[in-house]
Amino acid sequence: MMPGTLLLAVLSVKGSYADEIEIPLDGPDDIPNTLQWWISDVSAWRIVTFAIDRDIHTYRIGGEPEKMLALALENNRKHYGDIIAAVHTLEFADCHDAAEVAATFAAVGLEPRLEVAGDDFAFWKPEDVPYETKSTPK
Repeated sequence: MMPGTLLLAVLSVKGSYADEIEIPLDGPDDIPNTLQWWISDVSAWRIVTFAIDRDIHTYRIGGEPEKMLALALENNRKHYGDIIAAVHTLEFADCHDAAEVAATFAAVGLEPRLEVAGDDFAFWKPEDVPYETKSTPK
């Protein structure tokens, strides 16, 4: 079992970290960047996806897990508040359970494209293609 909370912020932009591009979405079918936090009893991760080049940046965050959701919400508001299109807080008893994942995402109207990275964290993919680290944050 792998329980955790996914705080998923869908942004109103698409971008490329490597090319330093961030532009507004063209319409409802355009693929957005996301800002996500995976919070469990053992660790917390901040995950950013970049839609243009399907790049992903992951950061392990230290601190007290019980305070992490409040920290994540404040961080999102402070640094991304003007480009957040939607925010979802998704609770999982076991993110490996396909039926639970499908039901949790259906409840917020999203496709259940949860990718589990080993036993460390899980994140939502805005489209059904591989996301991998392609650039290095400065």
